[in-house]
Amino acid sequence: MSASTIGFPRTGPRREMKFALESYWKGTTSEAELLATAHKVEADAWNLQKAAGVSLIGLDGTLYDQVLDTTTWLGVIPLRFQSLSGLPRYFAMSRGGAALDMSKFLDTNYHYLVPELAADFAPQPDLASFLDKVARGQAAVGREAAMPIVIGPVTFVALAKGCPLPTSEAVRRLLPAYCELLRRLAAMGVPEVQMHEPVLATSAAADLKAEFEAAYQQLSQCGVPLHLVTYYDDLGAAYPWAVQLPVAAVTLDFLGAPGAAVPAQTLALIRQHGFPADKRLVAGVVDGRSVWADNGTAVALLRELLSSGAITADRLMVTSSAPLQHLPYDLDLEGDHLPPSLAGRLGFAKQKLAEMVAVAAAATSNSTTTADAANANTAAVAAAVAAAGGTVPCGAGDTAHRQGLPDELFSRSQPYAARREVQVQLPAFPTTTIGSFPQTAEVRRLRQQLKTGKLSQSEYERLITGHIAYAVGVQDALELDVLVHGEAERTDMVEYFGVKLGGMWFTTAGWVQSYGSRYVRPPLVVGDIEYRGAMTVWEYEVAESYTSRPVKGMLTGPVTILNWSFPRKDLSRAAQALQLALALRQEVAALEAAGCKIVQVDDPALREGLPLKRERWDSYLGWAVDAFRLCTGVAKPATQVVTHLCYSDFDDILPAVDRMDADVLTIENSRSDNAMISALAAAGYGRDIGPGVYDVHSPVVPTVEFIKSRISSFVSTGILDGRYDRIWVNPDCGLKTRAWPETIAALRNMVAAAAAARQDLAAAGGVSCGLAAAATPAGGTSGASGAGGCRGCC
Repeated sequence: MSASTIGFPRTGPRREMKFALESYWKGTTSEAELLATAHKVEADAWNLQKAAGVSLIGLDGTLYDQVLDTTTWLGVIPLRFQSLSGLPRYFAMSRGGAALDMSKFLDTNYHYLVPELAADFAPQPDLASFLDKVARGQAAVGREAAMPIVIGPVTFVALAKGCPLPTSEAVRRLLPAYCELLRRLAAMGVPEVQMHEPVLATSAAADLKAEFEAAYQQLSQCGVPLHLVTYYDDLGAAYPWAVQLPVAAVTLDFLGAPGAAVPAQTLALIRQHGFPADKRLVAGVVDGRSVWADNGTAVALLRELLSSGAITADRLMVTSSAPLQHLPYDLDLEGDHLPPSLAGRLGFAKQKLAEMVAVAAAATSNSTTTADAANANTAAVAAAVAAAGGTVPCGAGDTAHRQGLPDELFSRSQPYAARREVQVQLPAFPTTTIGSFPQTAEVRRLRQQLKTGKLSQSEYERLITGHIAYAVGVQDALELDVLVHGEAERTDMVEYFGVKLGGMWFTTAGWVQSYGSRYVRPPLVVGDIEYRGAMTVWEYEVAESYTSRPVKGMLTGPVTILNWSFPRKDLSRAAQALQLALALRQEVAALEAAGCKIVQVDDPALREGLPLKRERWDSYLGWAVDAFRLCTGVAKPATQVVTHLCYSDFDDILPAVDRMDADVLTIENSRSDNAMISALAAAGYGRDIGPGVYDVHSPVVPTVEFIKSRISSFVSTGILDGRYDRIWVNPDCGLKTRAWPETIAALRNMVAAAAAARQDLAAAGGVSCGLAAAATPAGGTSGASGAGGCRGCC
């Protein structure tokens, strides 16, 4: 038995791709230098896999996003980009002023660029860059080992938006381009092509049988054997027909999402339905979404599989349960940062390669010693699980996730209609930002100096105070209505809280790509979560001291912290989320005690944690929303609770969004063409709403006219039925990736657009916003300079 890979980190061990991209975008390096770095990062990753003993190596690698790469080689370029070519077009689609929409890739924290398929789309394939990568891969690891990775046509259509055509027709139009690619690959001597179809693991697969069968019947005739690759969950009801598709091999996920209420049921499906005798099975038994080392599960699964009689060892290979791109690159880069007792229980992408090779050898060995060698840390992991109080790998607490907590902890003391009247009162189209401001080199230097001991905590706080004061001063000068402190002290919205909470641990080199050049360093949940004291109060008090305007307290919600971490595998995600919620609840109370009247608890990862099977949604949403409500239920009626959701489709979980009971919901919107706000309006959503008016991932500064048109489009949806004081104006997301000059220019235009919209309301007949003589939280009136009234909105 041998090992195969279906994806690997595209980052480089030391984030070489991030720095190469940012240097190219700044104009300090050339296109040739960017491509040279990218090619070296790819070759090094491929050679690393070969050196580890992997037999079949998936040729992963991208400049920005693999879905965008597919859009490019297929030649399904939206009309607005067709005047461009090469890298200028590629990056215009990913980060330009009219860039493609961005969304989460299934149930992961990876963001992909959403393809657009118009009714008349006609692919114009450009295969040069794809074929070049394959040729480089063959040169690096050998023709027999180099396996091209292709996103399959049905998944590609499922990931797209805006296509008015039936899925079958959209797939049919793509197939000639796919066939051309396969024929070219066959001519290059490629022995097999990985066709990645993760949509097969979703509930949507139940309605796609005809599309898959028609597509793969045609693709199988194009001259090269196909390897169908699925991951993120089992195939469920699609299993019986999906494994019968005309392919040479099938990769199946035997594990599913870490900590999921229901683990992947692949082994049970194989026991029930068998496995075709004419195919190889590539078993995803090494966890590709968790940094925890295998505890013997992988070998046990393989031995159970072999004992079932459904497959023989000569037709079985080992791989990861999902592409390894979701893991940090190499645990060895941590050095002595991690305590040995923890480091011995971990495995990053490089270490998972060794796991796969060892597991493949151990599964068919009768030697106990050989089996133990597949995971040298089995005893340590088992001891850690026992110390944590359980041996159940996941899901045990989901059906009783409230764990005896009183029901009243999960609700605000008054309904929205009552409490909104005693909260902060603002003009029509109140302006704010989502939270973060530019993370300058100086800010990053201060954090590094604190970390290395070159600055004391008091010296660091004194210097950070200056950055907070600057951010507040900019917002005050621009006359935003509600301010933020700017988050200069935060490297990351999860890491900042993780290092202050008990039960979490951080790596130094555990970077994972979120999208493009945006990387995150997820924390590890290593024990029970504990609140150790105020985490954000000091920053709030500093910011509040520099302004008379309301300042938001800024927290990351429990579900996002959990979903953007590597959770424990011995405790259900539900239980871990409630632990986080109880800790954050104490921080909400601490902010209130400091005088904070608006607390923002961002939970943008709420939807991405949804199981891929709809029948499992209710369980997940039950505990996920309860965790948010447990966190915020402590807030007094006069405290306004804000939350932010972004880069996912929420229209199919609107009841859950409503049940969160936030006073203000801010959403990513600029790339989504009002889809979410229209859905909210149609559903009769009645709380405050803040749709993003411009894209923070683009350096383009939006004009006043553009932003004003966005505000007008919100009104046209009918949302909130004329309560324009409850339609907020804000950017799509935080501004940490932007520079100060473009940030100031964009916010100046945003404030001007909101003011112009208010003037239009007044000219249209004095539309009332219900704010006459309303008091501010500070006890004054709501005028921009202390004057009464509502700033021209009535």
